[in-house]
Amino acid sequence: MKPADDNPRHGNLEMANAFKLVAESLINETDRGTVVLATAWLDESLTAILRTYMKPSEKADDLFSPGRPLGDFGTKIILADRLRLVAPSMIRSLEIIRKLRNEFAHIASDLTFETQSVKDRVQNVFRENEDLLLVMGETLIEKGMSFGQEDDLSIEHMLKRFGTRALFQYTCAFLNGALALVKFHLKPAEPQFSFEELEP
Repeated sequence: MKPADDNPRHGNLEMANAFKLVAESLINETDRGTVVLATAWLDESLTAILRTYMKPSEKADDLFSPGRPLGDFGTKIILADRLRLVAPSMIRSLEIIRKLRNEFAHIASDLTFETQSVKDRVQNVFRENEDLLLVMGETLIEKGMSFGQEDDLSIEHMLKRFGTRALFQYTCAFLNGALALVKFHLKPAEPQFSFEELEP
């Protein structure tokens, strides 16, 4: 069964739109707002992948609602991994971001992107997506942006240019774009049973 639209250009547009949606929504956010809102976008996109893959419900589908079996972001990440719907590096990134969200979500939290534990987690997200970020950086250099580097471009150069929060925002936007592309190309699960095999 082919996806409804297998035109590569349309898939790229889906990815670009998903990137833009998240990038623009995070521009003016605080550190806490960035982490919480970015995670909400990624949760929503991962939910869309699972809904696309699973058998549609004939009634109101609350399987993914808070408090329901698949209502938790962590559970969705595990399920997407076990069903092999998302690449391992993406799974690792989502899991790090989920943990960050949990830390930032506490009302009394005074965490920022300058907090060492946060910096360490965010650096892990950057490392998981280094190739993607460096491609973005090289593209920006081609467009005339300077990172002030004398040798090969690195994540450190990009951090100095954008700052941790902005680079994290771009990274989450890229991840959201990647999830949109997964959904675009995803085929619904085929039945694994056959009544014909049960016939005498």
